[in-house]
Amino acid sequence: MRSVLGNISAPAHRRHERHSVSCEIDGEVFSGYYWVAGMILVVSTAMGGTSRQLGNRQADDLAKELLRDLLLANRERATTPPAEA
Repeated sequence: MRSVLGNISAPAHRRHERHSVSCEIDGEVFSGYYWVAGMILVVSTAMGGTSRQLGNRQADDLAKELLRDLLLANRERATTPPAEA
């Protein structure tokens, strides 16, 4: 018989099924992973991550949107000169 507490001690990355997600920006394909934790969709890449409430959206569609927004925000930060103090 399996313990009811058996799943509680499992690492977080095993509790939520990860799915791959990708998007194309200026002819270059970028990829990451997403998972749903409760009603929150989380997108993760090597450059960072972001999350948003899933609501009535399809997880795959929202993940692509979040990935694209994250990558464009990172690109904008990389090209914006630092503010002088």
